[in-house]
Amino acid sequence: MKRLVSGIVTMTVLMAVTLVLSGNGYAEDGSVKAMSPWKGVGFAFPVGPDQVYMVAVYSGVMLMDDAKGALHAASIVCPGTVDADLKQGTKTGYAKCVITGEQGNRVFAEFNCTGDVEGCRGLFKITGGTGKFAGITGEGEMISKIQAREITMVSGVESAQQLGEGVAMWPKLTYHIPDMK
Repeated sequence: MKRLVSGIVTMTVLMAVTLVLSGNGYAEDGSVKAMSPWKGVGFAFPVGPDQVYMVAVYSGVMLMDDAKGALHAASIVCPGTVDADLKQGTKTGYAKCVITGEQGNRVFAEFNCTGDVEGCRGLFKITGGTGKFAGITGEGEMISKIQAREITMVSGVESAQQLGEGVAMWPKLTYHIPDMK
């Protein structure tokens, strides 16, 4: 009888230790270098003598430098705005992004940037996520360059549709995924 009780106690202790060590989640800190070729579609509106305001959606595939990780080859979609001063040749941008990994887990982010007609750079901030990315935070510089654009005037309206292509780069994007026990 003592052996049976001892065996049950040992098994119970082993199961408890396994559960404690494995937890319900995991904590992870790291940094990645990434890039994303993107395409954008937007509408630009003249909102002043030398000012244009554009509302657009940018999308692409996020590629990690080491070609590894849950977000390598993830889709990224960023609806955003650009406010451009044509006289000064400057612009500011703001967007919210959704990065969706292969298993459907998402990371949410936002960025603000400043630049000229060819590019924009600024802070990319990770604000949350779903699934195994629940509670994720992080940040890093994002640099976006436009490579090509096509502008189509909309007849009878003082706006233009713009199609653009370019690349976004994150030289060092740090992140923290909390232990979700």
